[in-house]
Amino acid sequence: MLLETQEMRIAAEPDRIIMIVKGLSPNKARSAALSAVREARRKMPKMSGASAARLQPLYGKGYFGIWWADSYVFFQDHGIRPFTMRNLAGKTIPMWIDDPTGIERSKNPKAKVRTTVSGKTQVLIFRRAANIGQRITKYGKDRNGNRIVVSDKPASYPGAPGRIGSRETGKPFTREGKQGGQIARGNVGVRWRHPGIAPRLFLNNAVTLAAQWYGILPTRVYLCDRAWRQILESR
Repeated sequence: MLLETQEMRIAAEPDRIIMIVKGLSPNKARSAALSAVREARRKMPKMSGASAARLQPLYGKGYFGIWWADSYVFFQDHGIRPFTMRNLAGKTIPMWIDDPTGIERSKNPKAKVRTTVSGKTQVLIFRRAANIGQRITKYGKDRNGNRIVVSDKPASYPGAPGRIGSRETGKPFTREGKQGGQIARGNVGVRWRHPGIAPRLFLNNAVTLAAQWYGILPTRVYLCDRAWRQILESR
């Protein structure tokens, strides 16, 4: 069974995915669209499940597809490259973090807690990203009681030097061509770095599968916006 089909993006900020099927009846289109939405909801990443609940079927004579309300659904579907989050500089950022053991809750009993659709318990914390170029200077006193600089280093601003998160395993488990203790691939070494999102193509997959379930030969799908009819008619 075909899992994805060729797709074409014809809008800068798409909010729907459409498959054009010549001669498709409105009733069959409705059934296929409803099945596509159910499949996309099942496969898309979910925290609260709100975005999944807002997916809606699109259908009519000769077409069917899925509409989404939240712009980030497209990026969840197609992925994004890793990038340094420089736009967060100087801001206090709310973050939901996993707390399976309850350690974070014990530190702050008043913190907000939620349970994701997948069953994970998370706690809301806040972290401040320093301004670009900001440094942290810590002072202490020497034996004579004089004030001295203990350390001076970059603050935790987007792009600041980061900690080494992973190294190659030592002998005898070192990978071929690597050295034990060597910085492992994927360690970017800077702070406030978004790791990126791998493309999942759950929208394309849902529409393609729905077509096959209803005996429709899958054709190209279009990532588009509300002007999709005019765009396709002008091609």
